[in-house]
Amino acid sequence: MEQLETFNVESPDAVGAKTTKILIQDVLADLSLNRVIGRLKVFVDPVEPVFIFTALLRLGTPAIRLKDFAKIEMGSLGKDEIKIELQREAFTVKLLNKLWEKYGKESLEQPDKKIIIVKVDPVKEIDELRELVIEEPQQEVLDRLIDAIALRIIPEGFRVRKHELSTSYVLFVASEDTLKPEWIARAKDMLESMRSEKDA
Repeated sequence: MEQLETFNVESPDAVGAKTTKILIQDVLADLSLNRVIGRLKVFVDPVEPVFIFTALLRLGTPAIRLKDFAKIEMGSLGKDEIKIELQREAFTVKLLNKLWEKYGKESLEQPDKKIIIVKVDPVKEIDELRELVIEEPQQEVLDRLIDAIALRIIPEGFRVRKHELSTSYVLFVASEDTLKPEWIARAKDMLESMRSEKDA
């Protein structure tokens, strides 16, 4: 497991804190999420009952756009088409699926495995095609992280939840009961304390 800069689990129940920490470590390791969390603080109180999960994230990989792995230019003179010349073929299947979804199969030709012709108005579509997102690694990681927290980490029965999510942090507050304002305030304080430690 890649070492977290901070990993604290607080609880009035010492055994519960230790068990929760082991559970979180196992879940993060199982889903290969260790590297995306830099700092992690959790508070759990089974008597209240409340579970607070806050983490600062370290997501590195930005979205992959068509322009990142292909040359996009006007097609043959006098024709309404755009020529895509693939420089790397790793994303071909995802690209074709996106193009079929956006323009329909009848609008595409693939005369060569590295060439795709899209029959559309090039003036209107060329800039949009260059920026077309083919893969969003950050979003896939965030989806896995939310599933891990919501389905595997938060105690069963804690169905009342509030969460905030961005590419830099995640915050979850969960309980069996109505969420108290002081729990949400505590979660925000935990998040701010991790940010302060990081900046120090």
